[in-house]
Amino acid sequence: MNRKILANVVVIDMTEGVAGPYAATLLGDMGARVIKVERREGDWQRSAGKGDPGRHGNAQFIALNRNKRDIGIDLGTAEGRHIVERLVSSADVVISNYRAGVMAKLGFDYARCKALKPDIVYCTISGFGQDGEYAQLPASDTILQAMSGVMSVVGEADGPPLRVGFPLIDMAAANYAVQSVLLALYGRLTGQGGANIDVSLMAAAAALMCGGFTEYLASGRLPQRQGNQNTLLAPAGAFQVAGGRYITIAVLRDSHWKKFCAATDLDHLADDERFRTNAGRVKHRAELDSIIVPLLKSQTSEYWIERLRAADILCGPINTIGDVLADPALAACLPLIDIGLPGASRALGAPIRYDGEFFGARQPSPAKGEHTREVLAEFGYTAEEIESFLRAGSAFTAEAG
Repeated sequence: MNRKILANVVVIDMTEGVAGPYAATLLGDMGARVIKVERREGDWQRSAGKGDPGRHGNAQFIALNRNKRDIGIDLGTAEGRHIVERLVSSADVVISNYRAGVMAKLGFDYARCKALKPDIVYCTISGFGQDGEYAQLPASDTILQAMSGVMSVVGEADGPPLRVGFPLIDMAAANYAVQSVLLALYGRLTGQGGANIDVSLMAAAAALMCGGFTEYLASGRLPQRQGNQNTLLAPAGAFQVAGGRYITIAVLRDSHWKKFCAATDLDHLADDERFRTNAGRVKHRAELDSIIVPLLKSQTSEYWIERLRAADILCGPINTIGDVLADPALAACLPLIDIGLPGASRALGAPIRYDGEFFGARQPSPAKGEHTREVLAEFGYTAEEIESFLRAGSAFTAEAG
């Protein structure tokens, strides 16, 4: 049975999209009691993409919002704001990812939340931080992949910059946010009180490229697009094999080069002066590729993977998600969890194996306003008060949302 390590921690999730919702879900995976405050228009991620998102949202929303309850609140009303004030007063963590200044306009900036709960852990995920010239700009994963420099290093060396095909920066920022919240919760235990935390997508993106930033600061040299080749090693990269598939190979050491030559029947190249050292192989990459590229195309991926692994050479097939899930050994590495929704019975959970188990899904992604009555009652409102909120529109349920 999964341990609910954060079972006594209440998180108020005032987020939409990717980074904020995923950060709150990770805390929910760890046992925190997460309450998602959702506006009547709903989290825009629910309906992004093609097709009918359904009551519980599209696949992306489902992946990002398990283990939380949803309360429908109209923060444009005084009663709606008073409800959230009561939630914050009893909470441990508030997470938001709106543009800088929006939480203040809603009445829930750090100063207000701290007044309501002096030891609150307040975490914002922003595009460019909370102040400065760019703080008010709208931001998204794609925009930050561009502005941070990530896209400048993705793609073929002589091709255009490319976007990474999933929300890399959002997911990284979510993980940094969770780290910071856990740090602040530990700080509270040691008497340091609450914390005001901001994780910007810009800083998160740059942190992923800390090596490139450090190289530029030290030498002025810009990292270049490498395509599918590792410019520091050779052979290292993606290679086409028979049948049109691709595999990846990485020869890390000169001793591995000799093993690679033996595995590919290229023993005569093992001591070739051009290729004997990694520096030589990198220098003469084109000549080396002219030999190994057609050779690798002559056999299937299964053939080469078997031979190269037997020689202890780093290698692997370039898989699709379908390939990964069809490989029992790879699937066994994954936190595939049961969530019990029609059409989405399983999802990928947090990649943390704690005491031999992955965290599970206590509940699937919620419908908008699904737990409004339940949460309001839990925070001390009477049945009459709850019905009054619903009639006035300051709160709403899944049926009325």
